[in-house]
Amino acid sequence: MSAELTIVGYPFQPTGMAEHARSMFRAFASQGVTPRLLDAAAAANRAYDPDLERDFAPHLVTTLGEGVNLFGVNGDEAGRVIDQFGEAAFARGYNIAYPAWELARYPAEWARVLARFDEVWAPSTFVQQALQDALGKPVQHMPLPVDLKLSCFLGRRHFAIPEDAFVAVFFFDFASFAERKNPQAVLEAFERLVARRPQADLFCLIKSRGGHDTEDAQAALEDRLAALGGRAQAICGDLSDNEIKNLVRCGDVFVSLHRSEGFGRGMAEAMAMGRPAIATGWSGNLDFMVPGTGLLVDHELVPVADGAYPHGEGQVWAEASAEHASRLMEQLLDDPAEARAMGARGRAFIAEHYSVEAVGRRALARLQAIPAFAGMNGIRA
Repeated sequence: MSAELTIVGYPFQPTGMAEHARSMFRAFASQGVTPRLLDAAAAANRAYDPDLERDFAPHLVTTLGEGVNLFGVNGDEAGRVIDQFGEAAFARGYNIAYPAWELARYPAEWARVLARFDEVWAPSTFVQQALQDALGKPVQHMPLPVDLKLSCFLGRRHFAIPEDAFVAVFFFDFASFAERKNPQAVLEAFERLVARRPQADLFCLIKSRGGHDTEDAQAALEDRLAALGGRAQAICGDLSDNEIKNLVRCGDVFVSLHRSEGFGRGMAEAMAMGRPAIATGWSGNLDFMVPGTGLLVDHELVPVADGAYPHGEGQVWAEASAEHASRLMEQLLDDPAEARAMGARGRAFIAEHYSVEAVGRRALARLQAIPAFAGMNGIRA
């Protein structure tokens, strides 16, 4: 199908928002629509990954399209990106904002920028409600695809993970605010499990990448992991897209004790690979962690601490119970058959509702209702 669809984002970066653009590209491609790709990152910030270059570089363009432009950028970046590619070019297309967000109330100043778009999509019902409240108009709920394309399989040896251990994995980006991602709670849960089961073959791996002024926080995280001796490992820095997905595949459970998530890609990718996920029972991950597909951790809602997150003043987020998370890990450790069954149920749910094909069908149906897209493809809107 010929289509004037342009995806604007960061297709070559090792971040969640970059995967936002990549996964939507693959979703539309699964339906026979090959989008144009407009890289909003400065050329100097383009991280080289041979798999991503092969898949996406041939589709790069330098201007916005005159059909539908899908902006996979956040509200605080949208104004800059519009200026980068030009107000006149923006005015010629039908523009969809598709931002991430992680708290229940969306910032008013960013909502004013999103109001310039023709419509807004949200990756979860949690984000949808926040955006609708801020914009005062309907927002389309459009789940993100969970795309598990691997260029090759990498085993535990590649990451120096013990072959026979029960392995808990978590990854996060300091630039996404460690207070929100809450890696210390994952470590506390693991430490509690080790204290109860000192003879068990247990291992915890936490992958992080740095943001600004994170050296002290990274050092504190590594010191705490080191205190666990041979039971834990820190990986800091950028991995390839293929490596990060294989890292999750090599674990027995993905543990996220986040204080809030807009979507929750780490959990969703683990489930797509048949790995159980243990996660805080609040925010975006509730869309796909339905009963029987994963394990939700008890929590209480607490005020966002001053300076812990942008526009967090007067807002709340979740404080997960490390003790409960520890007990849930122990439950999977003691019942590997049920852990495998849960992983299979999670994989089936993600495949049905969040595969590139499932989301591609849903997203294409929405585009076909937009005259700017439908008219270019001979479709009656």
